[in-house]
Amino acid sequence: MPAPSHLGALGEGLSLLRRHPLLCLGLAVLAMGLSQLGPALELAAGAGPSLPVQALFGLAGLLPLEMYFIPRLTAQLDAELRNHPANPVAAWHDAFEGRWLRTFLLRLGLSVAIGLGLLCFLMPGILILTLFGWAPLRMLLRGDSVAAALRWSQAAMARNWPRVVQAVLALLLVALLYQIVAGWALDRLLPPTDPDLGPGALLRLKHPAFWIFNLLGGAMNLWLSCSLLALYHRLEAAVATPAA
Repeated sequence: MPAPSHLGALGEGLSLLRRHPLLCLGLAVLAMGLSQLGPALELAAGAGPSLPVQALFGLAGLLPLEMYFIPRLTAQLDAELRNHPANPVAAWHDAFEGRWLRTFLLRLGLSVAIGLGLLCFLMPGILILTLFGWAPLRMLLRGDSVAAALRWSQAAMARNWPRVVQAVLALLLVALLYQIVAGWALDRLLPPTDPDLGPGALLRLKHPAFWIFNLLGGAMNLWLSCSLLALYHRLEAAVATPAA
């Protein structure tokens, strides 16, 4: 009998968001505000219109969310759902505070390695992401060292990669569809702009459409993170089950 699909993790991600609706709403609002920090930084720096500059300042603005607040929510939900000895519900906050920075640094290092692999040869980047992509989450939730987290991710994906990749691709497809719809809507709501430069920083700060779609994008990001947590739990359970 073929192994069951992991596509159910997408629905489980929504269920996880509903566990703390006010907290998740607050994080979505925070994501909206931090997204608008990007164009504010562009104006403060006197940067001219440029898509790469927009992306750079946008990443800088969202850094607190990606580095701390979303991992914190992930750790809290994992503790509530699993109460694992490495992340117990009674002490998840202390465990998180001791791990979040190391986790971010590992994630940053993997992102650089993946980016270089994609830029140079494509396949090495995809291979690194597939085999070692779970290592930061393993370190955050189970307290593994860098080497142990990388080994766990590689061993887990070697056995279970087809179903995990299927679910991740489904998540990426939903995110891509959202980006297409948001881009289509913005093209019709905004005045014409140079496609090579994108909308200016002042327009992105003042136009309400950007605030709305940044709020929706923040909610989408939270759903993706919760769905990845649900998928991690499925992978962890599969690793704990001896192969037939």
